[in-house]
Amino acid sequence: MSYHNESAPQNPPFGWSPANPLLGTLSPGEQWVWTGGGWEENTDFVYANPIIEVDLQATANDNFYFQSNPDEQYVGPYHRHEDGTLMIGGGELGVNHDMISDEIIFRKIGYQDIQETRERVSDIFYKVWFESNTLSEEEILSMQTTIRDGIKQTGRTEDEPLVFYKKDRNTLESRKDLEGDKFEEMCQYIYSNQIDDLDGRFDILVTDLQLGETEHKRWSLRFRKNDSSFIGIQIAVKVDGEFIDVINLSQLTKPKTSTRVNPEKARDVLDTNIFELLPNQTTRQDTINSFFNQFNELIGPKPAFDDVDGDGAGEVAVNYDQDEQNRISYENRPTAYITRLDKQAEGDTNNQGKTLESMRNKLNTYLGDTDNVIDTLEDNRPEYENISEGFLKIRKPNQAIILRSPNNNQLEFQRVNPTTGKPSYLEDGFTITMWVKFVSKTSEGTLFNFGNPLNSNSMNSSNAKGFRLDTKVNLYNGKYYRYIRLIVRDWTNTSDAGGRMYRIRDNNFGTPALARFDHRSFGTNESNYLRIHEAFPQVSTDDLDEWYFICATFNPNIAEPDYIQGSPLLTNTQYWLNHILPTSNGNVVVANSGQGAKCKVEIISRSDLLNARGYIGKPLTVVSQLEESLDIQSSFTYQIVEDETTSNNNPPVANFEFEIIG
Repeated sequence: MSYHNESAPQNPPFGWSPANPLLGTLSPGEQWVWTGGGWEENTDFVYANPIIEVDLQATANDNFYFQSNPDEQYVGPYHRHEDGTLMIGGGELGVNHDMISDEIIFRKIGYQDIQETRERVSDIFYKVWFESNTLSEEEILSMQTTIRDGIKQTGRTEDEPLVFYKKDRNTLESRKDLEGDKFEEMCQYIYSNQIDDLDGRFDILVTDLQLGETEHKRWSLRFRKNDSSFIGIQIAVKVDGEFIDVINLSQLTKPKTSTRVNPEKARDVLDTNIFELLPNQTTRQDTINSFFNQFNELIGPKPAFDDVDGDGAGEVAVNYDQDEQNRISYENRPTAYITRLDKQAEGDTNNQGKTLESMRNKLNTYLGDTDNVIDTLEDNRPEYENISEGFLKIRKPNQAIILRSPNNNQLEFQRVNPTTGKPSYLEDGFTITMWVKFVSKTSEGTLFNFGNPLNSNSMNSSNAKGFRLDTKVNLYNGKYYRYIRLIVRDWTNTSDAGGRMYRIRDNNFGTPALARFDHRSFGTNESNYLRIHEAFPQVSTDDLDEWYFICATFNPNIAEPDYIQGSPLLTNTQYWLNHILPTSNGNVVVANSGQGAKCKVEIISRSDLLNARGYIGKPLTVVSQLEESLDIQSSFTYQIVEDETTSNNNPPVANFEFEIIG
């Protein structure tokens, strides 16, 4: 049942009699209860109170405050319930929800004094009365005030003068009606709670009673408080069709028509040719034209903007201070312009919500069909055509490509410097490049391998040599993350015990959440970190049709510092990628700083590469398979080796002089 939509029943409940008073009987809508002498409001009735107005906006000038804290002002969206209660938030039309006291707001209307409140309530009394009752001429005369024998008296004839009062509540009867305890309680409540919106809070309860053979009819004016209880005042009683007590109506007059002028004589005396001088009437178009003319005058000059990020669009006002000083929020001058930004009106309550920025934000809500239309531009870029006829495809576990030098000679990075004893790949460095497509989200394995750098965790073991480029997958928060590692077993000439050290290096870099370690390739350096993938370059697991170009580099000329706990460089990603040069004046970004990690892996997708070169990026199309005939022109010999017995995805130590088994 919606709020207050059941009128009081006009008759006693069915079956009522003095012997069977039916006390406590509820009305059909259960909003009224029979007391034996009349119908009264059911205090246990639960009103549905849906939202009837949504997305209203309270500004600083509206003077809305929290009911639970009348000193705290509220500015923002609000909504109205059917009972008139206002609550913060935009709301949803038709919804019923709990009336949380801390979210109820009201408007402070700023009554000058209690007298003003009394006058306003008195006006509403008359309004509500006449909306529901019609009086005869005789009834009106009996309630009006006249002066008889030098004394003001209630009740007059048509020939006696009518006394008017400046305020309705000053009339003779109103002083008696409106100066009682209930009226004063009502006014004090409205004044104390600063209730401005009184619409719907007053109604008239009409009660019909049959006392013996006499018919009684009673009118009570009620005011509904915030807690839905009522303050009532009896304003009229009619017995057998005649008013015996009624609110004063001396201010009410009823016009009468009569002919007291001789039309013929009036035409002889009066000039009946009347000319009315009317100003030029403006059309709606004139109003619109005037608005735009005034707006162009008030908007002020456009600020000059500087393009600080080089994107072709200015974003910083060069003459900000000068522009602000010309606006109305800075100083109320005759030549001042509309305030430009909301933040410039923060201390100016007169212009909050009246800025160019707030106007722009409001206009945006009217232009969704223009602002939200995305134009699809025709892509005129050419499609890339593959130059080679195909590629090698590794399809089964433990398949690999064997590289052999012609005539079984050593490959370039196998050669050893006879003076230092170091192999070429550690002394001169190396670069590995390849195109790779990963066909599953979870597969792991070796991409390129020489020797076995992880054969031993000891830094003094000479059995662990070589390098490995591999891919790992980490499961974190239900998602798979693929990352690429380059692991190198490097030699150093000294150790704590003297002699050669076989140090493990990889391409992990520091992040704000994960510090750089000497390596994160095995042990607790790897297993203790749930987000280990963030320390390495990653490949998306979302698109399994994409190809990636991988470039892995080991540069022995890079100065790689040891781990120093607490160093800010440990979390500086760009430092370990060789792009930060620490100086006395701070860090400088450079192309190659010569410092950071010796191992480095860079990745770019085929789509991104083609887009960068001006082509339409798309996945490669498979045009050949490994089992089919291949015409490969190279100085190396390629051989397919299948070894289902190899375990742990760890190929045996390779010897390039003979063959590489994977």
